[in-house]
Amino acid sequence: MTVLNRLLIILIALVLLVSASAVLLTTLGVAQPAQVAPAGSWFVDRLLPFTQLDPTLSGLTVGVTLALVLVALVLLFLELRVRPRAARRITLKEDALGRVTVALDGVRELVDREAGRVAGIRRARSEVEEEERGLRIACRISVVPESSIPDMTQELRERLKAAVEHHVGLPVTQVSVDAQVAPLVTNQRHRRRVE
Repeated sequence: MTVLNRLLIILIALVLLVSASAVLLTTLGVAQPAQVAPAGSWFVDRLLPFTQLDPTLSGLTVGVTLALVLVALVLLFLELRVRPRAARRITLKEDALGRVTVALDGVRELVDREAGRVAGIRRARSEVEEEERGLRIACRISVVPESSIPDMTQELRERLKAAVEHHVGLPVTQVSVDAQVAPLVTNQRHRRRVE
């Protein structure tokens, strides 16, 4: 749904909420029409008949306005809630037959899985970014203390580049590795674990 459509629904829900609430307050006798709308306005004239309803019609009016207030609140909630963002995707190919895309999260999982296959790596977390010339990979790893970090990272960089280029079909322009002997500090939202 476009932003304009959402704004229109929010506006309609607000008008419905205010109008139904004014009718409800007037019907119940909690407020006079002049108290819920500016004096002499068109809306005050529309509220006056609700001050003189018989008990049966008054009960029906209260039921309908409560339902309208509830509908307006539900609409506002649905339109104002934060929606999850769609997974970022990269286009692999676009031709006359259509478009081929892949989710960046899938490429990250591939990188983490490949990193876990390198001997001596305890955990890996990666980020993959699309650039104009290809993909850029940043990988943070936690290694066992006995490992040779230069040898391991060289193997890791070659392995990640080959795996991503093979599976995704886009060139890898850069593979950065941040190695540490201590365990990785994990952010629960982006946590990836490879053992």
